[in-house]
Amino acid sequence: MKKIFVGIALISLALTACDNNRGRNHGSLGDKEELYAGIMPAADAEGILYTLKLDYDDDHNYTDGDFQLVETALLSDTVSAMNLRTGVTSLTEGDFRIETSTAEGETTSYMRLVPDAKESLGAASTATLYFIINPDKSLTMVNSDLTKAANDSLNYTLTLKN
Repeated sequence: MKKIFVGIALISLALTACDNNRGRNHGSLGDKEELYAGIMPAADAEGILYTLKLDYDDDHNYTDGDFQLVETALLSDTVSAMNLRTGVTSLTEGDFRIETSTAEGETTSYMRLVPDAKESLGAASTATLYFIINPDKSLTMVNSDLTKAANDSLNYTLTLKN
């Protein structure tokens, strides 16, 4: 477990260091950044550590901006299932937008992440990702129809770290 926390800290540092300042003014008072993390299920690993950094644009009422997503496979150690080591890591960068959807009279806020293949590294996904924004500000990964995974026992939620 200690290795996971060290991994999160290192990835957070890497996200900050990898910032390529694509026209962003980090010194303005209106900047807003958020960092989310969580371990998602995986078929061929103990899980995938997702670390998502959102850099909001203050000129659109904080409804869009740039993102960086680091995905690190967590592999089980041969000694014990609790000792995890990291595997393949990828970095996906792109743009995000917060939107709302109304179905059956209920409004849902969600976030759409659109990767930019030119800015990504490793085996980064080029598929658009969708997350429902929960009342506690956590993010739950959903499909493009905004429906959650059929298996409720699997955790697809990222929690706010700052």
